[in-house]
Amino acid sequence: MTDRKKLLRYFAYTIEIIVIYLLNETPGLIPPVFGARPVLLLPVAVSIAVFESETAAIGFGLFCGILLDFGMSGGASIGFHTLLLCILCYCAALMAIHLLRASLLSALLLSTVAVALILLLQWLFYYVFSGYEYPGFALVSHFLPRFVYTLLSVPLIYAFNRAFALNIRESAG
Repeated sequence: MTDRKKLLRYFAYTIEIIVIYLLNETPGLIPPVFGARPVLLLPVAVSIAVFESETAAIGFGLFCGILLDFGMSGGASIGFHTLLLCILCYCAALMAIHLLRASLLSALLLSTVAVALILLLQWLFYYVFSGYEYPGFALVSHFLPRFVYTLLSVPLIYAFNRAFALNIRESAG
């Protein structure tokens, strides 16, 4: 019975990731704020990692990372987001299991670290190291609004995944 619940949860997470990806990539659906659009798959991956095992967290981080690699960069840097999200989701799951309780505060903290790290590395590799003329301007005008806009979605995504994870675990028990 537990395997069926786990498979149902994983299937639902997969559907959630695909729907969020499609919503995020549909032009004009999510309005830009200060010219930036959120990266909703980052808090989704971290939020799932908070409720699942390390292995499942790596798997969903891998899936979200692949979608981000194809969506954000047009396939130009395959593996960048995939590798980062696998590592970050693994660490988030370990921390949620051994150090933190699964709560909105811990999900917000872990999402803040993950989003900040990924966006900072994007900025470094795509603007600073590639010789962009005004990397500071890109950081303030593009990456900072994207960071804030992405973090605004964390409570809603966490609440959805929390309710979902707890309902499936309790429904068959």
